[in-house]
Amino acid sequence: MGGYAYAAHYQDIAVPGTTIGGIDVTGMNRDDIVTAINDRIGNATVTISGDANATATLADLGTTVDAEATADAALARGEGVADRFTALVSNGNVPVITTTDEAAVISYAASLIPSDRAVARNASIALNGTGTGFEVTSGAEGTAVDSDALKSAAASAAASLSPASVSVAFETKSPSVSDAEAQTVADEANGWIAQDVTVTDPDGEAYTAGSATKASWITVTPSDTSAPSISVDTDKVSEWVSAQADDVNEDPVNGKRNVNSNGDVMATPVEAVDGREVTNTDSITTAVVQAFSSDQSYSGNYETKTIKATWEDRPVAAGAENLPYQAAEGEKWIDINLSDKTVTAYEGATLVHGPVSVVDGAGATPTVTGIYHVYQQYESQTMRGDNADGSSYETEGVPWISYFHLGYALHGAPWRSSFGYSASHGCLNMPVDEAHWFYDWADIGTIVDSHN
Repeated sequence: MGGYAYAAHYQDIAVPGTTIGGIDVTGMNRDDIVTAINDRIGNATVTISGDANATATLADLGTTVDAEATADAALARGEGVADRFTALVSNGNVPVITTTDEAAVISYAASLIPSDRAVARNASIALNGTGTGFEVTSGAEGTAVDSDALKSAAASAAASLSPASVSVAFETKSPSVSDAEAQTVADEANGWIAQDVTVTDPDGEAYTAGSATKASWITVTPSDTSAPSISVDTDKVSEWVSAQADDVNEDPVNGKRNVNSNGDVMATPVEAVDGREVTNTDSITTAVVQAFSSDQSYSGNYETKTIKATWEDRPVAAGAENLPYQAAEGEKWIDINLSDKTVTAYEGATLVHGPVSVVDGAGATPTVTGIYHVYQQYESQTMRGDNADGSSYETEGVPWISYFHLGYALHGAPWRSSFGYSASHGCLNMPVDEAHWFYDWADIGTIVDSHN
C-alpha cells in the first residue's frame, strides 16, 4: 500500500531528488518548475573581464533557456510508475535545455571592441537590396574577441542558472572566412532561388513563388570559424503554401428555397454551391523543402475535398406564392411598387394596410430596387443630401422616418399635397399620417421589397 501511495502521489509532480541547475524541484508541478526556472534566469549573467569589461545577460549572448522543455524533462523522470521508483536510486540532475543564436553571440563579441579599432570581419552573405538574391560582404583583418569563449561562459551560466565569468583578450585576426568561401555559399543560395516552385490548383491556375519569396525561405547561419551555412525555413515555406491554398479554398454557399405547405419549391433565392478545401498543404510543404534544398525545381498540385453546401427551406405563407415577396406565415413586409407609386403592408400573404399612394424618386434620383430591411427609425430628423445638379438640400423636421437602405427611407412629406408621381430624391414621400402608421407597425428588420 505504501508503494502505491508513493507512486500515486508523484504522478504529476517531480519525483524526489530532481534538481535543475541546483534547484531542488521535488514535489513541484510543471507550472511551478517553469516559474522557478524563469525566476533564476535573471541571475545567470556572465561577467566579462580582461581587455573588455562588461556584464552580459544570456539574451545578450544569444542563449535562450527553454523553461517549458526543461520542466517536461524533469517530470519525465517519473513518467511511469516504475520510473518513480527508479528515480529514488538514480542521478536526479536534469540539464537545462537551451538554444544558441550564433549570430547574436558573434555580434556581441564584436560590440566589446572599442570604436577606435577596426573589427575583424569574416566574409559573409546577406540579401541584396531588392531581397531577391544573396551577395557577399567582404571580410577584413582587424581586432577580434573569441566568441566561443563567450558562448561557453553563457552555457555554464545557463546550466547552473547562476552567474559565470570569462576573461577575454583582443587579438588581431585575419578573416576565418574568405570572400571566395562566402561567394560559394551565396552561389548555392542563389541557385536554390533560381529553381522554379509552382503549385497548380484543380482549375489549372498556377501559383509560382517569386524570387523574393524564395529568398525569404533561406536561413543563413554564420560561424566565427567557418563559412556560413544555409538551410530552408520550413515554417516560411509552409506559410507560402498555406497562403496560396487559402486562395484555392472556397466556402460553400448554402442554398435557400421557398417552399409551400406541400413542400414544393416555389422559388430559389440562393442556389446552393459546394465549396472546397485543400487537403495536402503539409505534404506539399515537405516536398518543396526537399526539392528546394536539393537545388531542384518543384511542380505539384493542390488536392481538395468537397465541402457540401446545405439547403435551408423557408416555408411560404399560403397565397404568397405569386406576391413580389414570398413571405413566411405572419411575416411582416413592405411592398414598394414603383410602377404603381404605392406602398403596401403585408403580414404573410395578408394585406394589412394600403396600398398607399406615394411620391418616389425622380428620374435623376431614382428609388433603389431590391430586397432590404428596416434598419433605423426616427420620429423626426433634419434630412440633408445632394440634388441632381450637385447642389445641397436640407429639410428640417421630416417626420416618421423608416430607413431601409443607406439614405433611402419611407417618411412623411408635409410639404406635399398630392401623391402618385416621381419627384423625390429617392425616398418614398408619404402623407404624414401614413408614414406614422408604417413607423409604428414596422419593426427593425422588417423586409422591404422595392420593385418596378
